[in-house]
Amino acid sequence: MIHGTRRRLLPAGLLSLLASGALLAQDCPSLYDQARKTRDAAVSTAAVDQCRQLATRGDLTGRYLLGLLTLDGIGTPGDAKAGLEMVRAAADAGLGAAQARLGRMLLRGEGLPADPAAAAGWFERAALSGDPLGQYELGQLHYKGLGTAPDPYEAYKWFSAAALNFERNGNVPRQKLAQRKRETLAAELAPAERERAEAWLAQQPGVITRP
Repeated sequence: MIHGTRRRLLPAGLLSLLASGALLAQDCPSLYDQARKTRDAAVSTAAVDQCRQLATRGDLTGRYLLGLLTLDGIGTPGDAKAGLEMVRAAADAGLGAAQARLGRMLLRGEGLPADPAAAAGWFERAALSGDPLGQYELGQLHYKGLGTAPDPYEAYKWFSAAALNFERNGNVPRQKLAQRKRETLAAELAPAERERAEAWLAQQPGVITRP
């Protein structure tokens, strides 16, 4: 997170678009990332505007990102209740990223009473949709026995999925973290269990994102 004089300079192309008012609604995700990094007022306002346009069209990503901006008060007055409602609506409608975020909020007690069992349910829905964060977090819960029974096999399975998806998404730090967890568990499981996990992953459409 960057504040004050440490703000990152914005790309010239983005500045040009802001100045011309030529931004399109599909710029919501990239503007959201810029707003989170810089907290620049113009970019934050544009992010809210573009994400709201997507949300009003029924786009789940737009609704989810607008919910996060509202939760954090970026480009709009902070409103925890309204932001949570938008995140939950996107999660209920099947957006993996929103399901994973709602799971983390429940796990950590962020704006909601902490409920590891409910968090595990949301992480599982996100994991099955191919969301790598949901897969990693579900692996963690199975590894620690938090919100669900300890299960090294399930933990290995979901850390394996997360490592593959983070790699395909270009998230090297998270890929390495998931891979280390996977390798630790691999030493605890029998070869037949590892093979069963790999076979299961290969047969599940949507669990592993395609390049």
